[in-house]
Amino acid sequence: MGEERKSVNEKKRLGTGWIVSIVLVLLVLIFGGGYIHYSNSLNSAKQDYEQQQGDLQSALQRRSDLVPNLVNSVRGSMKQEKDVFGQVAQARKDYNSAAKSGKTKDQANASAQLSATTANLINVINERYPKLASNDNVRRLMDQLEGSENRINLARRRYNETIKNYNNKVVRFPSSMIANMKGMHTKSYFQADKKAQQAPKVNLDD
Repeated sequence: MGEERKSVNEKKRLGTGWIVSIVLVLLVLIFGGGYIHYSNSLNSAKQDYEQQQGDLQSALQRRSDLVPNLVNSVRGSMKQEKDVFGQVAQARKDYNSAAKSGKTKDQANASAQLSATTANLINVINERYPKLASNDNVRRLMDQLEGSENRINLARRRYNETIKNYNNKVVRFPSSMIANMKGMHTKSYFQADKKAQQAPKVNLDD
């Protein structure tokens, strides 16, 4: 009788041990699978915004490279527009410095100011120098710059969309736990302050 009871208890212990083992294995599979899933999701979101960041930087650099081409083409016929050229030159210098700094906010503000001063220059050419504006080379350069602005706006919008997706994954549970473990943090949007988007005033009535 004692042997039977001992055998039954032994079987119960073995049964309980198997159950515990199975539960542990299931938990490992669940948490391991969850970690892999959310880790891959975070990595994909990171790759997406890095790709869009590269596209945005290319568009910004192209615009920055085009600006001096236009300036050099019209400067000789616009000698009295020193203020306008000075504003463009300073904005381009500030943009190049901000781009080297790697700070998203500074670059966004500097980019907005370069956009504003370049638009100012194009406006002055069209308003004050219609003959110059009709020159094929000048018109082509202005069209290229305006096209660059459109590409920048599109690239910025796409970049910010991927940043939003990435940030949501970083802050929302349960992927936020994985992000914390991997040292992943939210990123800044490429968005300029309103002041940086304002063009310098130029009196076109002179």
